[in-house]
Amino acid sequence: MTISAPIIELPQTPTLTTLMTTFCSPSSTPKIMQDTIHALTHEIISAAKSHDTTLTQSFTTMIPILHGALPMFVAAQPLLPATSCILARCSKAKGTQDVVVDWLGRRPFPPESDDGKILVLDTIIATGDTVVKLCEELWEMSGQKSRSVVVLCTYAAPDALEKVARCPVVEYVLVGRRAERCDERGYLVPYTNGDIGDKIYGGEWSKKAKTGNIVVAAGEDMASVLLGVQSLLVENGGLWKLTENGSAIEREIQFSGFKEAWVGLHCQLEFENTAD
Repeated sequence: MTISAPIIELPQTPTLTTLMTTFCSPSSTPKIMQDTIHALTHEIISAAKSHDTTLTQSFTTMIPILHGALPMFVAAQPLLPATSCILARCSKAKGTQDVVVDWLGRRPFPPESDDGKILVLDTIIATGDTVVKLCEELWEMSGQKSRSVVVLCTYAAPDALEKVARCPVVEYVLVGRRAERCDERGYLVPYTNGDIGDKIYGGEWSKKAKTGNIVVAAGEDMASVLLGVQSLLVENGGLWKLTENGSAIEREIQFSGFKEAWVGLHCQLEFENTAD
């Protein structure tokens, strides 16, 4: 039986609740999101240092999972006595468990003399597949060095945390807040109301993103339009996707035959006319 590493959650204080509300808000700008992640990271590093005194006494090497964890690295770096950084980019298609890890530069093993403890940073852990894959590679690279890596994240699903904690290379996991669950599409509930990378950096940031920015007609109130559209999108629990040019939303509905499709369309049009 595999022994899991400890999972530590921050005390759910009013300050943390305010930060997480802002983190999940659809109206938070990239600047507000980055400031919020910086504040959450301060709380996480403070808790980690209280739990693990070695973080205040020796070198550390941080691996922020790109690109979402870069604000965590920016905030964490001055809070630790001496740090270095190794970059890893992980990619996974939604709905699959196929994760690819790209090491952008040197790898953490074999270590340099001043590398110290390894801290993996990730803003969101939804299914856990990405972090688990990274930890599996660290385990193999290290020559199966048990309990030598710490995982720090801001928001994560309970099941995903358990998966990460079962990785033999993980010493402990520290999370800002547990989500209620990860839905069947791979999004955390309560929803973050938008792709976390888009919210941090603005617009389309990932090569795997299939939609662009939301285009708002001249004269419309942008904040209210964005708020209304965000609640309809799949990643926030809705049924619609943004089109590639960002000017509309679309949804695919499949029927068993032409007759059923025609009746369904007719009913939908009647419903919309009544609603208008």
